[in-house]
Amino acid sequence: MDIPPEVLEQTHARYVSRDTERARTHERLIVGGPLAANSEGRMEARLTRLGVPYADACALAEGRETMAAVTERLPGKTRIQAERVLGANDLVGVAYLDLARSASRAVGRVVLKDARGRTVGFGTGWLCSPRAILTNHHVLEDPATARLAVIEFNYELLPGGELATPVALPLDPDALFVTSETLDYSLVGVRGDTGAYGWLPLIASTDKTLLGEALSIVQHPGGETKQIALRENRLIDMLPDFLHYETDTAPGSSGSPVFNDAWEVVALHHSGVPRTDSQGRTLRRDGQPLQPGDPDSAIDWMANEGVRVSRILNDLRTRADAAGNALVTEVLSGNRLPVSLAGPVGPGGGALEAVSPVDLGQITPGADGVASWPVTLKVRVAQTLAPPLPVPAPRSPQPSGSYLKPQDEADAAAYYAGLATDGTPQNRFLALSQLVTRTHARQPRYSPATELYPAVDVWPDGKLRSLYSAREHTPEQFIAADLAAQARRAELAAREGLSLDTLEDAFPYNCEHVVPQSWFSKREPMRGDLHHLFACEPDCNSFRGNTPYFDFPDYGEALRSDCGRRDPGEFEPAHGKGAAARATLYFLLRYPGVVRQYSARHLDTLLAWHAATPPGDWERHRNSLIFARQGNRNPLIDRPQWAAEVDFSEGLGR
Repeated sequence: MDIPPEVLEQTHARYVSRDTERARTHERLIVGGPLAANSEGRMEARLTRLGVPYADACALAEGRETMAAVTERLPGKTRIQAERVLGANDLVGVAYLDLARSASRAVGRVVLKDARGRTVGFGTGWLCSPRAILTNHHVLEDPATARLAVIEFNYELLPGGELATPVALPLDPDALFVTSETLDYSLVGVRGDTGAYGWLPLIASTDKTLLGEALSIVQHPGGETKQIALRENRLIDMLPDFLHYETDTAPGSSGSPVFNDAWEVVALHHSGVPRTDSQGRTLRRDGQPLQPGDPDSAIDWMANEGVRVSRILNDLRTRADAAGNALVTEVLSGNRLPVSLAGPVGPGGGALEAVSPVDLGQITPGADGVASWPVTLKVRVAQTLAPPLPVPAPRSPQPSGSYLKPQDEADAAAYYAGLATDGTPQNRFLALSQLVTRTHARQPRYSPATELYPAVDVWPDGKLRSLYSAREHTPEQFIAADLAAQARRAELAAREGLSLDTLEDAFPYNCEHVVPQSWFSKREPMRGDLHHLFACEPDCNSFRGNTPYFDFPDYGEALRSDCGRRDPGEFEPAHGKGAAARATLYFLLRYPGVVRQYSARHLDTLLAWHAATPPGDWERHRNSLIFARQGNRNPLIDRPQWAAEVDFSEGLGR
């Protein structure tokens, strides 16, 4: 559908108001690439998000080291990502194409109809949760328009040139319709089975892209079959609410998702920037003023504009008409479900069907106090794909009546019996470090779906709570999502010969390592050590990245997401500070010398959080079950008062 004149006027006004700044950016990009065009803080935050160690990011941003020197020290995947973002390497692995296909499945054609069922226009929309789509306000302006519209998935050409089998799903504005004319977005409910298409989460982090970085757009231009503008789009300006980028998008692409190279959605495309004459009239490609009745395809476009995803999320979280809506909660939770890596659905096509539900209330522990249940992951796969992974049987949470084992205090007393608690703070650190290391007899591999969510991280009410946002989820939700993501990673790895770790960014676990994995290169037993693993949705996980903890003096007044506040090199969570601090201090005891990103001031922050929020039943429950599983305990949970008597700087890397 054509873009309304008022939207074109507002977009053009924003664009020309930035002419001077954009010209400076262009010059900097030509001379020095993204390093020269972006601020030190923005560059540092972006590199940190990519997994470049904090110290290296600082050295690079401050000019103390060259990009070549820094990237030479990085693991292969991280080095390639950093070089690509910084403009030094434009190569992408072949798996990039599979990830593009994966992301594209969630994008559909919005078909607008009148009361008689006749098609009157088209737009683009995409699933941002299993039951909601996002598109532009000027595509779906009101519930009445949405009630007549459908979103059509799989409207695309197959490799042989034939049309795939489209699937049209009705919209459900009665269940959800939230719109903003200012930000030009509409969030609308959808009815029907969307499981074959996956969905693209809204991620709150503002460091998903840099000036000069390549962007890609999946779209239905002019209502045509699905197409993609792949990496030929460069971000040229960043405004508080909007992004400007050079791209090949065409009219009809309104409502398309704009992606970075990790296939995270950074913006909702909504309008082109038209070229105008000295009188402010929109020009056609032939140089003449646009005439009434001329289609958008006749306009001479200079650039395009998208609404920033982070700004849409901030708006959703403050709207009275969105509060309490279960579908909005799903969107804000940001959990990424797996999407099909096969081609369009057709004969022999592959698609995720379902994950069997688990009724935790019907599970009875066995004689050993531990129960198991089967989880069946159903995946239809094409003949060329590897079969899904066998799904292990997770352990159940403790019944509510025995959430905390009665003998836990006796276990703790026996655990610390004979421990030397006198001497210097350095000696106390050494004694505790030796104890938690010596007793770490069993070292489970990293598998949150089987080791963390079923029991260890469950609260007394039987729910999981995201560490940083405190959003509630059922264990079976996280188990199903992680096991399905694991199966998808295995399929692609088998087909392309890639490592599973390489694909984790595209299909992440809903799990937070309070000591980021990049700080210890994902090595075991650190990676699977349950004491520092917590349930956490991908948006909060990504929002923090691998940034050290920090305590902002003005946190209460600062602009932030519900995951916390993040500035370059610093992150303060909205919730979970005490637990995160105790888990980090445990890590210093168990793995002394590994953490090089913290200093004395960071330790002061961790100890202050520990003191301000003492451990409760949830953490004691975690400690008890981890003790049974691993053999070691977190002393800061059992004996909180010891924290003031231990020199944790002994655990820092030099």
